[in-house]
Order: sequence, then C-alpha cells, then structure tokens
Amino acid sequence: MEEPELILSNVVRFELPAYAGPDGLCARLRSRWPGTKRRKGNVWLVTARLRRDEDDLALLLREVESYVADAELHAIRFQLDGRSYILAAPAPVEPALRAEGAPASSA
Repeated sequence: MEEPELILSNVVRFELPAYAGPDGLCARLRSRWPGTKRRKGNVWLVTARLRRDEDDLALLLREVESYVADAELHAIRFQLDGRSYILAAPAPVEPALRAEGAPASSA
C-alpha cells in the first residue's frame, strides 16, 4: 500500500468563530507574521505565514494560545501541513492557597 504524500506548508490557518471576529488576533500577529483574513460562513479564516526561524511555529502557537485565553474562547481549530488540530486555551492558574495562619490580605 502506498503512503500518502506529506504536504508541507509555511502557512498556518486559524478558524475563529464569527462572533469573535478576526481583528484581535490579527492585531497580535501582523507585526511578526503576515497573512490574510476572510469570512467563510460562520467562521473567520486567519492565516499566518511562518518565517524561516526554527522556533517560529512554537512562538506563533503560543501567541495564538494566549489570544484564545484572552478572548475567552475555549479552543479554536487550525490547519498546518494538510492536517487539522485543536488549540485550546491554557487552563487557568489557580491562586496559591494561603498558608495556614497567614493573615488575610487587605484589599
């Protein structure tokens, strides 16, 4: 059986729900990653072109993950190299529990 050909791309495509709009994500990405945005049905497609830097994909995904959390989205879908993935917002960090006997802070 013949293996399918691997499709490599230097463009990552993110799908945002229409209600979220693309402007917030584009504002965060465009200074570093050029790309496009367009609406397709009930989603916005936002693309980002990767640079040749070895860690560029990781930096891009961290930036988008941060946006997903800040925009209070649970997760978004993205495509890279012909495959689809889910990028979830990071779990919120619980405030450290106050040590027993420590005075309560006065806010």
